Amino acid sequence: MKTKPKIKTPPPGSINAIVFSDIFTLHEIQHLQDLFANATGVASIITHPDGTPITKPSNFCRLCNDIIRKTEKGRANCFLSDSVLGQANYEGPIVQPCLSCELWDAGTSIVVGGKHIANWLIGQVRNEESDEQRMIEYADEIGANREDFMNALKEVPVMSVDQFQKVSKMLFAFVKELSEKAYNNLQLKIQIAERELATTQISTLHAKHEKNELFLKETQKIAHLGTYLLNIEAGIWTSSEILDEIFGIPTDFDKSVQGWASVIHPEWQQIMTNYFANDVIGNKGRFDKEYKIIKQNSREERWVHGLGEVSYNDAGQPLTMIGTIMDITLQKKSEETISMLAHAIRSISECVSITDMNDQIIFVNTAFLKTYQYEEHELLGKSITMVRSPNNSPAIVMEILPATMHGGWHGEIMNQRKDGSEFPVFVSSTVIHNENNEPLALIGVTTDISERKKAEREILELNEALDHRVKIRTEELEAANKELETFSYSVSHDLKTPLRHITGFINLIIDNNASNLTEKDHVYLNSIASSANEMTQLIDAILSFSKLNLAELRKTKIHSSKMVHQVINFFEPEIQYRKITFNVDPLPDVHGDEGLIRQVWTNLLSNAIKYSSKKADAVINIGSTSTDDATTFFINDNGAGFNMKYADKLFGVFHRLHKSRDFEGIGIGLANVNRILTRYGGHCRAEGEPGVGATFYFTLPNPQPTLS
Repeated sequence: MKTKPKIKTPPPGSINAIVFSDIFTLHEIQHLQDLFANATGVASIITHPDGTPITKPSNFCRLCNDIIRKTEKGRANCFLSDSVLGQANYEGPIVQPCLSCELWDAGTSIVVGGKHIANWLIGQVRNEESDEQRMIEYADEIGANREDFMNALKEVPVMSVDQFQKVSKMLFAFVKELSEKAYNNLQLKIQIAERELATTQISTLHAKHEKNELFLKETQKIAHLGTYLLNIEAGIWTSSEILDEIFGIPTDFDKSVQGWASVIHPEWQQIMTNYFANDVIGNKGRFDKEYKIIKQNSREERWVHGLGEVSYNDAGQPLTMIGTIMDITLQKKSEETISMLAHAIRSISECVSITDMNDQIIFVNTAFLKTYQYEEHELLGKSITMVRSPNNSPAIVMEILPATMHGGWHGEIMNQRKDGSEFPVFVSSTVIHNENNEPLALIGVTTDISERKKAEREILELNEALDHRVKIRTEELEAANKELETFSYSVSHDLKTPLRHITGFINLIIDNNASNLTEKDHVYLNSIASSANEMTQLIDAILSFSKLNLAELRKTKIHSSKMVHQVINFFEPEIQYRKITFNVDPLPDVHGDEGLIRQVWTNLLSNAIKYSSKKADAVINIGSTSTDDATTFFINDNGAGFNMKYADKLFGVFHRLHKSRDFEGIGIGLANVNRILTRYGGHCRAEGEPGVGATFYFTLPNPQPTLS
């Protein structure tokens, strides 16, 4: 680290003659000293190089101030320590135990332009390893009251040597930065003084034209400052090459008052005319104005700053005005950009805060003040922790700063308003770096998430209520299923038994009275028997349909192609005398209950075979389509088809679109298909045209991969 800044050599005598009060305002430096002392817990004072105080002491402990320094020997030791700490040192802070009671002190030199002008002393802290017996002996040595001495010693802040050295180094860096800025301010003052001196000299040397011209050109080259001389009575002005360059005008430009007015931006022409007539000439004031011009050779808009002094005759009439023009376009653009950014940050709805590296607030926007209900002056200089709820998890709070320093921290915490009311926020914090990539400040953006949290709670409560309702509904369904099982048993036992009796008695009548029965009797009895058998089939179908929802689903991998061919082979005996062409595409495997999926294929293929029975050349096509989420199978036939107007009735119980005498069946097979697929989260549909054929589709969801 360079300890002495490389700076331009100032005018002779300007640095050596300066004192502390020339570059620092006492109340401002006192405020900084008090803030530093309060933030670090150390005592602090700024002195001249000879040790005399400049500022009032901050956080001075009672032990040093009221006990040790009240004794002659203690005071002498303190002054000796101060003199050692106050030595000029450009390499870093001087850190050592004081000569009184071994408290730790440190001193940092305040150096401006290489000149040691003051010292910033801190200390009056003790570490955990301090020898109390040695302290007692020292109290006796200097003649202090032992009890008062030890009681005051207990009030002294305790800090490890390592931590105190860190505080000292931080002070050294802070003082160095402060000194350099102070020196830069001093240089700026010198430059302004030089500029004013140059203006005065130009006016004084006007009569000596050749020498003045040379001086004018050299001054302009150094400061890139355009100069002019206006003969007010004649309305003619002369200018330097730099001013001509700033205005973008040739050497033969009309340098009259009208010519000057033509260079001014149209929006500023009337403003500048009034300003010159009223403020400068009318009030005999100095010309000092920032305004816009149109650079004549490029026609671009530029900002300039004009300075000028008017000379008057004895009658008070204006004679000449000599002045300077400086192009400040870049400066204005920077100011506009900074102003725009500041306005944007202040205007956004999120709460924005900027803190220094010690977590002290240096900026808050309007939304922050509104949300936290503070005035700006109540926050600036305070720790950002004042808006943080004390009820946050210590572990979360401890991780915020380290995470912010290493890429940023994002998370939810509880903050509090001025009135103490707490609310949840989402925080994003990161580091602002300077041009050397050094951490400069911390910026935090917080968003009030109270409404989001409220919505989450409402959703949670709604889910809990829904879970409760589902539980009740499940219990009701289980009870209904038990009742259904009882009903199914009753139907099976109480209805089928009479039907078996009817069938049995008919057979007995036929067997015992065959010779006495007429042909019409046989027709009636056979019709009764057929109806009883049909009733038995309906009951069996109803029982089968009702049990579909009770069967437990056992999902296994199903080889679809193999299953379809097995079902076709199952129908081989009843179709052996028919001409049917089966076109079966390769089918994807699926997961499901093998028995139930087989029943789906059986019912749908049975329908296709049945309703194509009146075709001499029946064709049944079987295929599939797949997506990531589901697989759809189709069975197409060229049979009887159906009217799409009644498609919604196909999958209902006992709904038939064809007469029983044309096609056998009881109208429950497709209802079974629909119920099976519904249990799988799938669905079915159909398309058809009378006399052309029908296509039945059924879709099964694909199993989703499990997240590990």
